[in-house]
Amino acid sequence: MKSIFQLFIRGGIPVSIPVNTERSLPVNTLSGRTIPLVLCLSVIAAAAIAMLTEGLMAVMDMFNAYSGLPGMSKDHDEHDLMTLLIPIIITLIIAVVLRYCGEKLSSVLRPLRSIISINIGIPLGLEGAIADLPAVTASKLKNGGAREKHIIVAAAMAGGIAFLFGSPLAAIALIIELLWIELTWIGITAVILGGGTGMLLHYLLRGSNPVFMMPEVTMAGVPALLGYTVTGLLVGLVAILAKKMMTGMVNLFGKLPFDKLWWPVIAAIVIGIIGYFSPEVLGAGYEHIDSLLLGQVTLQFLVVMAIGKLLLMSIAAGSGIPGGTIAPLLVAGGALGLFITFLLQFTFPAVQLNYAVAALAGMTAMFAGGNRVLPAAVFFAIETTHVTNALLPVICACTAAYMVVFLLAKKKVAQPTVLPEKIS
Repeated sequence: MKSIFQLFIRGGIPVSIPVNTERSLPVNTLSGRTIPLVLCLSVIAAAAIAMLTEGLMAVMDMFNAYSGLPGMSKDHDEHDLMTLLIPIIITLIIAVVLRYCGEKLSSVLRPLRSIISINIGIPLGLEGAIADLPAVTASKLKNGGAREKHIIVAAAMAGGIAFLFGSPLAAIALIIELLWIELTWIGITAVILGGGTGMLLHYLLRGSNPVFMMPEVTMAGVPALLGYTVTGLLVGLVAILAKKMMTGMVNLFGKLPFDKLWWPVIAAIVIGIIGYFSPEVLGAGYEHIDSLLLGQVTLQFLVVMAIGKLLLMSIAAGSGIPGGTIAPLLVAGGALGLFITFLLQFTFPAVQLNYAVAALAGMTAMFAGGNRVLPAAVFFAIETTHVTNALLPVICACTAAYMVVFLLAKKKVAQPTVLPEKIS
């Protein structure tokens, strides 16, 4: 059962390539003297990634980019020629640079590529760069054992994600669920310290307000919970389709008659053309989460975001562009959850469904089904909104999506991209 669970987790849509992908864990043991040092370095690494994330967000917000960071709105007009040209030109420049810099330098530049890609409109999340930075740094260090590096990197990832979303429990659960580290007390303790450090810095630098705005809601009754469960079931089916779509894109790019170095350029052309007509699908899309939770959307917007985000995410990740998948999955899931709930409310008008809760349930159900995690998705919903009355609907939707994916999805599928350099 344990092996089936591990294959199931690793077969999901990768949060970022260093996590929930196939890897062999080191088996060397830690000495008593090493453990305190590893825990201290875990806190330091988590603090460093959190501060670097703060700096990145400040710099990215200075430019008229398409990143759409949490709490920061980026609005762009349709038929803006720069929307079409910028992704193509910048991606082409990156491809030329990578062509001559060598494989080792390419892996070092991976986090920078991720950040630049988000700013030019590639629909992937900043969490990809947060995961890449410690992994790439550790892979270049000559001192220290492999197991120590794995634990410290995991703690750093938890700190960065906790800082970005203000969600330490979700970050801790995410790293543990994805089995990035072995389930030992030293590994779990390091990740807990990392997540706590990231949250502390989030509180000091960004305050205690929720990352995503959502109105207060009342407790849901049994009929409403059944409605949110149906929403989770349907979103889970779409999550399976999203994984198949991503795998299909990998196979499609693999059939192209030229080097994979130029695949991102092809992806940028497609993304630029779609963004020329629908600029709202560009970038990470964090700013759209507030609109979904507050109900400030149209039916056309829901359809465009549900289909467009998953399609462009699959194209971008399938072409090898580095970045995270949490943001596009959240936006697509929220749009899909709202759309499904609208249909349910129209079909069963006597059932009182809350559209803000529906958006949150759809977001986290897609998170749970797409990345194949469960507690992390539930914690994420409550920590990022501070709306505790939405807990039961979120649990129903996430559990339904997770079970659908577990029962219907293959337990092991091909990964969408090539792994980065092994940490050793």
